[in-house]
Formats: sequence, structure tokens, C-alpha cells
Amino acid sequence: MGSFSIAVSSQQPPGSGLFEVQVVLDSAAKFGTATSENGAQMYGHVPHVAPEAWFHILYPQLQEKDLVELENRLRRPIPDPYRQFLKITNGLTLFSGALDLEGLRRDYSRRVAIREPFDLGDPNIRERPRAAEPRWFIFAFYQADGSRAYVDPDGGHVYRSNRDMTKPRLNHWPSFDEFLAREVRRLTTHFDRRGRRLDPSRSTAPEPAS
Repeated sequence: MGSFSIAVSSQQPPGSGLFEVQVVLDSAAKFGTATSENGAQMYGHVPHVAPEAWFHILYPQLQEKDLVELENRLRRPIPDPYRQFLKITNGLTLFSGALDLEGLRRDYSRRVAIREPFDLGDPNIRERPRAAEPRWFIFAFYQADGSRAYVDPDGGHVYRSNRDMTKPRLNHWPSFDEFLAREVRRLTTHFDRRGRRLDPSRSTAPEPAS
């Protein structure tokens, strides 16, 4: 986990999205760490979820050639804040998958020794909801209800929609960094220090804004 820790501690101010991610990684490391065959870094063993489950998973960063490959697959540019994020980690699995940020996936074998992010090509190309406007870049989803997070490149704001994106503005964040920081802090309140849900009846998806 060294390279990620260095990037955050040297470049990210307290309270930023990646700083908040580092906080929860450091906390989860106290109950286990491991590295997959393909270099994914896993934090917080949670056998109460599944024998080989981890609380958070950090995927190997993408190089410029990988980003070009991904943009070619997506047939569109990646919004710059998310492009910079992928240079640090190729997506994230947070809080036992309560929130998944997607990336470039190359291996579909589903071998437990290989850990890959969910593929950005699914929501943006292969399974793109019909209600999604062409400019929206979908980058994450919530396990609890299948709702999605997306960037509107016109202004860089982030929104949460329902699964089929017919309700596109359930929640709003002014930037990707603010989205990541606030959602990591919010989700922390749902789990104890060993990664167990405090109240399984309480959804881990955000409450819609009033």
C-alpha cells in the first residue's frame, strides 16, 4: 500500500476524497491485508461476509497507455477528475462493495486470486441505461439498490440516479472529490471497527436529497 499512501500524504489535503480513502484503508489494515496475484491491495478481512471477502480493495493504478486503451473502449474521453483518480487506483471497492468505483477490467475469470474492478464499459457502453444523456459519464454504483453515480462534464458535478437513470438527480455533489470524501465519511458510520454492519436494516445508499 506504499505508493498509494505516499501519493495521498504528499499531495492530498486533509478532508479531500483520497485522504478520506486513506483513513479508512489504514483503519481496515488493522484487521488484515493481502495482495492479489494481479496486484490488487486488500484491506480488512471480513469473513462474516464471505471466507475470502475484504472490506476495501484498491486496484493497481493505470498508466497513460491504459487510459488511452480505456478511452478507446469507451469511445469517449474520461472526465479529467476521474482520469486523475485512475492514475492512482483503477477503481475502488469500498465497505464490502457498498460502493464500487469502476475501472478498466481485463480479466473475467472470477478466480478468487485475481481481483478486478467492475468495468466502466458496462454502464457506459454495453448496459447503458436508455434514460442516460449522452454526455453523462457513469463511474460507480451502490450495492444496496443498484443506484448509480455519474459525472456531468458540463460543470463537473456528480449526481446519484436510480438504477435505470429515470430519476437522475437523487443526490448532488459539486465535484468528484467532494463526492468521494463525503461518501466515504458517510459510509463509515454504517460499520463497526471490524467491518460489520451496525444496522443491517439501514440502507447503505444515500438518502435522497429533499
